[in-house]
Amino acid sequence: MTVTILKQVPFFSGLNNTELNKVLAIARVKKYTSGQMVFAKEDLGDNFFVVKTGRIKIFTTVGSEKRKTFAFLKKGDFFGEMSLLGGKTRSASAQAADDSELFVIPKKSFKMLILENPDFTLKLLYTLTDRLNKADKEIESMLFHNILGRLADAILELSKDKHTKPVKMAIDQNELAQYLGTTRVPVCRAINTLKRSGVIDYHRGELIILNSERLHSIAGKAG
Repeated sequence: MTVTILKQVPFFSGLNNTELNKVLAIARVKKYTSGQMVFAKEDLGDNFFVVKTGRIKIFTTVGSEKRKTFAFLKKGDFFGEMSLLGGKTRSASAQAADDSELFVIPKKSFKMLILENPDFTLKLLYTLTDRLNKADKEIESMLFHNILGRLADAILELSKDKHTKPVKMAIDQNELAQYLGTTRVPVCRAINTLKRSGVIDYHRGELIILNSERLHSIAGKAG
């Protein structure tokens, strides 16, 4: 692994070569196959992770069956910091959604990075603030929006890094239900409503946004 590789990861972009070499000295790269668990809820936290390639799903399980997906993390995103900062167990589970490679930084080295690198610490704080804001908006959506509005909002959030025209993404109804914290049946009904309205198309796990302006309106956002 070289400094050039680290520079390609957005999370490390603010560090100079000296700081990047320090990261190289403490980080290792670990590969995960699609579906493999990175860690489970309630595990002891001993590592900080940054996504090098692939996608990581962050989720929690309620009871024996119901799941709530919090996020799909991609290249440059980090996770695993909460239990390291708070000294507690993992508050959620992490699983490879695709074949992935992660930078893994041990707890002791993570704390050293925070103490010695202001840019690293600021980027960490900015991202944590964004995540808290997103959590607040999600709570508001669950309280005040119906399933159609929540689904529209979720589609926009999950597709925001897609640049095809029309926007397309591969996701099944179970994943959408888990992201919304509900079951498959209401999600299926909401998808069919959006399809009949000409807002989206959905077939065999591929969702296509046909009318972005209308989708923003249903989600209660400016287009």
